Amino acid sequence: MTEATPKAKKTKTTTSKPRAAKAAAKSTKSAPKSAPKADAKNPIEAASGIIVTLARTNFEESVETARAALKSGSIKTAVELQNELVRATIKRNIDAARELNELTVTTVREAVGPYATKFTEAFEKLRAA
Repeated sequence: MTEATPKAKKTKTTTSKPRAAKAAAKSTKSAPKSAPKADAKNPIEAASGIIVTLARTNFEESVETARAALKSGSIKTAVELQNELVRATIKRNIDAARELNELTVTTVREAVGPYATKFTEAFEKLRAA
């Protein structure tokens, strides 16, 4: 696949880079993408956004790596690219899991907070009686 010309980039409606440029960037050991961050939306939308973005990023990175490995012409380079992909994907997945965990804990604390206060008050009344 050939790289898109600058003119083609301007007329393109999506925000993604040309695929050949991504593969070339991947083969030059570009920095791995990090896990997506939660926005200030409701928790379910934030979690869905994290999961969708993670899945999309993992898929795009896999395709880019496969293309770069096929173009590399060397088994050693292809294996190195695959190793980089695995490391970056594991790190990104762990970061996203950590983010989802924090989001879940925060949401549960916010949801249970008023009930915990009422329960504590009721328990103290029973203890005093």
